[in-house]
Amino acid sequence: MNVLVVPMFALSRMSGPWNRAQSIAAAFERAGHHAVLGIADDGNCVNPCVPDTWQLPTPSPLGLPMALASRTFPLAEKLGISGRKPVRSFEEVLWLTGALAYKYDRASVASICDAVTTHRIDAVYSEYNLPAIIAARALGLPLFGSFSYTTQASYASNPHKAQGVRNLLRELGLPNVESSLDLFGWLDRRFVPSIPELEPIEDDAVDFVGFLRQAPELGNSKRDCIVVYFGAGSVPQRAIESAVKGAFHDFEGNVFVAGCQHEHQEGNLHFAPRFDFQELLPRACCFVHHGGQNSTADAFAYGAPQIIIPGHVFERTFNAESAERVGAGIKLDSFDSTSIKTAYRRIAEDPSFVEASRTIRESLVTAGGAERIVSSVECAVNS
Repeated sequence: MNVLVVPMFALSRMSGPWNRAQSIAAAFERAGHHAVLGIADDGNCVNPCVPDTWQLPTPSPLGLPMALASRTFPLAEKLGISGRKPVRSFEEVLWLTGALAYKYDRASVASICDAVTTHRIDAVYSEYNLPAIIAARALGLPLFGSFSYTTQASYASNPHKAQGVRNLLRELGLPNVESSLDLFGWLDRRFVPSIPELEPIEDDAVDFVGFLRQAPELGNSKRDCIVVYFGAGSVPQRAIESAVKGAFHDFEGNVFVAGCQHEHQEGNLHFAPRFDFQELLPRACCFVHHGGQNSTADAFAYGAPQIIIPGHVFERTFNAESAERVGAGIKLDSFDSTSIKTAYRRIAEDPSFVEASRTIRESLVTAGGAERIVSSVECAVNS
C-alpha cells in the first residue's frame, strides 16, 4: 500500500504536526508499506524519516504576501506579541497560519493530486492538513487523519474565517461546509493521540491511540530538578525569568528554563535556548509549561506532575483542565511567582500528583500508538 502522509504546515516554530507525521509515516514503512511524506519550506520539516517526500506550498500567515509575513511573524514571536493574542478555536489557528486562504489551498490541493498520481497513492493520511482532506475526497481515495477534542467544530469554531475553503469546495464540486473544521468529518477514521480520560470524545469513527512513539523507560532517577518551558512567543522572556526567580530561588535542586534567547545561570537557575528534555524530564519533580500538546504529552511520558499556565489559547486551556481533572497537574490562570510557588508546594506535598501522572502514562503507553493507526488503515482499505 502506498500512503501519502501530509502534516499541517505553518511559518512558525511548531514541531508537533511534523513529529507526529514522521511517527505515522515510519510506522507504515515498518509494516512494509510505502510512505510518502508531504513537506514544505516552513522551517519545521527537517530530517524526514522516509526516503520519498513531496514538496508542497507553504502557507503565508493571514494570507499576507510571503515577503511581508516572513519578517513580521518571527518578530511578533520574539517579542511575545503572538502569545498575548487570545486564540479561541483551531479554526482561528488555521486562519492565522494562512491555511484557510483560497490561493494556498487551491495550490496545495493541486500539488497533492500530482503526488497521488506520481506515487500511485492508495490512501491519504492528514495530520490536520485540510488540503490533503479536500484532495483525497476529490479523488475518491480512502482518507484518514488525526483528530482531537478541541478540533471539533462543536467545541469551538470561527466559520466566518472559512470562506476561502468554501469557495474552493464549490469550485471542485464538493459538498459545502459551515466550518472548515467540518472537513474532519470527511475522514473515514479519525485517530486521537490520547485516551478518553483526557479527551472524552464519543464517536464510533474515532480510535484512541495514545503515544505515537514508544514511551521512554522511567527508570529510578531521583526527582531532583524542575523544568520550565513556555514555547515560542508564549510569554516574554523577561516575564519568564522574573517569575522563575521569584518562585524557585530557594529550591534546593536545579531549575532548568528552556526557550530563552541567551544561555546564562543565576545560582541554581539555568537559562538556555534549549535543554535535553530526555535527560531532564526523568529527573523532574515538576514540569512548568504552557500547555502545548507536545509539552503536555512529554510530561505524561515521563510521569512528571505539571503546572500549566495556558494563557488565552483554547487548546492549551483544554490540556491544562484535562491534566488537572485527572489529578496529574495544576492549571494556573495568572503568570506570577506567588501562584507558581504555591502550586509547586501543593505538588511537592501531595504524592497523588505523581501517582495520577503514572496512571495516565500507563494508559497512554498501552493504547496502541502508530501501529494501531496502521492496522486500522489496513483493515479499512482492504475491506
